[in-house]
Amino acid sequence: MKLKALPFALLAVAVAGCGSSSGEQSPPTQQQPPAAVAAHVLPKPTVKLKVVDSGSGFKVAVALNQFQIAPKLVGQAPVPGKGHLHFMLDGGKFDYPRYSGPNGALAKKLGVAGSYSPAVMPEIAYSHLPPGRYTLICMLANNNHTPTGVEAKQTIVVR
Repeated sequence: MKLKALPFALLAVAVAGCGSSSGEQSPPTQQQPPAAVAAHVLPKPTVKLKVVDSGSGFKVAVALNQFQIAPKLVGQAPVPGKGHLHFMLDGGKFDYPRYSGPNGALAKKLGVAGSYSPAVMPEIAYSHLPPGRYTLICMLANNNHTPTGVEAKQTIVVR
C-alpha cells in the first residue's frame, strides 16, 4: 500500500516546487486581441461640409467616409458605421421649419426643433436668414439619435 501512495507524494512535491524561489511575482503579461476581434474594429467615420451660397441662405452638401446614412434604421438600436445626420445652426437657433425647411419640420415633429435639424439625406438647406455670420455643425448620429462623437463645423457668412 505504501508503494501506491509514493507517486502521489512525488507529484505533490513536484507541484509545490514550481514557482519563484525569490518570492517576487512576475509581471502580468499583456495579451493581444485575437486577429478575429481586431478585424471587426471599424475605422473612425469622417464628415466634411461643402457650402453653396444662395442669397438669404445656403445649401450644404455632406461628404461621408466610413459612415452610411440608414433611413430605415432611424429610431432603432445603434449599428456601428450607420445612422443619420443632425445639423445645428448657431446652437439650434435656426433649426425650425421656417429656416431649415423639411428638416426643421421633422425636428418639430420629433420635438427637437430649436436644438437640431435631423437629416436622412447628405444635405440641408437653410433660408430666410438675416445677413450675418453663422456656425453650422453637422453631427453623425446613431440610429437612436445619440451622438457618435464625429462632427464637422463650418463658419458661413450670409450677405
